[in-house]
Amino acid sequence: MAKLLIIEDDGELQQVLSVVFNNEGYEMHYAFNGKEGYDKMIAVQPDVVLLDLMMPVLNGVEVIKLAATNTSLKDIPIIVMTGHGDKVDMLEHSIKAQGVRAYLKKPFELKEIRSLVRRMLTQYPRNPVTASQVAKGEVRLDVKFRTVWINDRMVATLSPMKARVLELLLGSKGPVKREKILQSVWGDTSSVPALEKTIQRLREDLGSEGRRLQTTSEGYEIIG
Repeated sequence: MAKLLIIEDDGELQQVLSVVFNNEGYEMHYAFNGKEGYDKMIAVQPDVVLLDLMMPVLNGVEVIKLAATNTSLKDIPIIVMTGHGDKVDMLEHSIKAQGVRAYLKKPFELKEIRSLVRRMLTQYPRNPVTASQVAKGEVRLDVKFRTVWINDRMVATLSPMKARVLELLLGSKGPVKREKILQSVWGDTSSVPALEKTIQRLREDLGSEGRRLQTTSEGYEIIG
């Protein structure tokens, strides 16, 4: 069953699309602002995303840019839905340059969006990489299964959020600034308490190896 995530703040349109795609047998997920949508992309790993551009908290373009830099999300086909009337061609060119696969101008026909979703599933099937790993020294993360290995011993299976934080730390040669982690994972720089709690829980997950996750003057670093 294909997973479809609709990121749209218009409740009426959400309801209409929900009925349409539920009837076609999709596993449905919903978000009503950009930050919620980005978080659900990480947690749900949908097969297709329907994304409105004009949304609160994070707009659609910001969600697209974040997804494009996240290795676990960048292959998800995104269909942009927008009521933008000004400079449509320029806007379409700009968002497609970020990896957006299709673009629909509101209002659109329901048969059009049904056909487009089916085409995205056929044309851009999700292919999780079974050996997709990132490592630093003796510490290794399997991105697909979110398992952490140290000295070739599995020490933890992480939640999507903790795995994304660890992926950033392992992918850096040195410390990673708090602002970069916040922007990449949460989509803003104000979720400091959430980051601190995630770091604390990540150390707990690593158990006796938690000392490898060190706090620096400006952020955090994994000592491999």
